[in-house]
Amino acid sequence: MHRLRCCVALSVFGTRLKPTLKRAAATGAEGVLVDTRYGIDPAEFSATAIRHLRKHLEELGLVLAVTSFPTRRGFADRRDLEARVEAVRGAMSFARALGTDVVTLGIGPIPPDEVNEAGRNDRDLLVEVLNDLARHGNHVGAIPVIDVAACDLETFKTLLEDVDAGPIGVDFDPAAWTGRGINPVETFRELFDVVRHVWARDAVRASDGSYREVPVGRGEVAWDEMLAVLAEAEYTGWLTAGASGGDDPANDAAHAVSMLRAIAAG
Repeated sequence: MHRLRCCVALSVFGTRLKPTLKRAAATGAEGVLVDTRYGIDPAEFSATAIRHLRKHLEELGLVLAVTSFPTRRGFADRRDLEARVEAVRGAMSFARALGTDVVTLGIGPIPPDEVNEAGRNDRDLLVEVLNDLARHGNHVGAIPVIDVAACDLETFKTLLEDVDAGPIGVDFDPAAWTGRGINPVETFRELFDVVRHVWARDAVRASDGSYREVPVGRGEVAWDEMLAVLAEAEYTGWLTAGASGGDDPANDAAHAVSMLRAIAAG
């Protein structure tokens, strides 16, 4: 029987670490996702502090399941790129020290495979950066897991074929695909072998083609079908409830965990 592993994003519960962990544990989730750029500061975590955090998580029945490291610019943007890549490398090393091998990243748009007006091929640059991160991930034991919902599926699959220096994963967001009018169940089937993290998010589309995020269960994602395809693929990664677009994201995350477990058990 497929086992659903539920996780919650720590950021929805506040900013003080210990109270937020206690609130996360009360949702019934098994793991937490931590933002290591804006949530916790690696500079404040010595080896001793990391041991204490992991012990505290264990006492609460939690594991640090996933880390995220958002960047303001994508990896095909040459501005301050070297520093940005170095920061991501550090985030991957820190994630492994915290006990997880999953680091979610936004890579920005995938440029066309052509020489631009400046005489450069920005797609080649993106491939170079991703290979560098995959290589570093191989070295430290962490996997860069990238968000691809903003790009064309075939374009992304072609990009993946060019990243061969080490494993790279997909950060799968059903709400983002639904918001673009694309069936997330069928999209997951296309990517299942590289998906390393799935978001429990929901969305409602507007007549003008835009969409807004809503609490899980109130949008257009068919969660019974989504959970069925995760089971069909024997997905063993985490399903994370995060920001919901609602007025009470902490309660919405707890409700999402409860609802998803009920569907999976049904």
